[in-house]
Amino acid sequence: MRALLLSLIAGLFLLPAYAQKKITLRSFDKKLDSVKHYQKILIVGEGGMQARMYMDNLSVELIKELKSQNIECKYEYLGDHHKVDTDLALKKAEAWPHDAVLRFSPLTAFERDAARLNNFEPVTSNIQQFLVNDFDITLNEGTETIWSARLQTTIEFGKLTVYKRIRKVILDDMEKQNVLPH
Repeated sequence: MRALLLSLIAGLFLLPAYAQKKITLRSFDKKLDSVKHYQKILIVGEGGMQARMYMDNLSVELIKELKSQNIECKYEYLGDHHKVDTDLALKKAEAWPHDAVLRFSPLTAFERDAARLNNFEPVTSNIQQFLVNDFDITLNEGTETIWSARLQTTIEFGKLTVYKRIRKVILDDMEKQNVLPH
């Protein structure tokens, strides 16, 4: 009985570390024949409050890294498609001169505690919260989609350093697909 109790307690401490490790990106388009050279990229995000918070944090990291590659960026939150016409908001955002639009459209956005995330019943009320987000990402030049991917993440609420890892996953794939130079 004592061994069972100790293993349950140990599992509670290891559970958050396990749950936070989900950052996956699956791109849909095949590698471009030649590398694109963008000077200005408009980054747009949409969705509810959680998706907005997520994109506000991720856009800072994307802009920082793209700026180091001499690509000027601007981020615009388009709104929640349940409340506003995000296509109309995109048309307004596109007034900023750009070579391409990097659009993040949420598929899933919800909070879970670590125990429920892994199908356990919570033992204590002091359990870490995780954000589960899935996005379709497209990079468009006019009406042509140059690159697209599905981003799926489960991250610990309030940990901002994870957005650097998410940025790296996205930009590494874009470089691999010849969307951005190496």
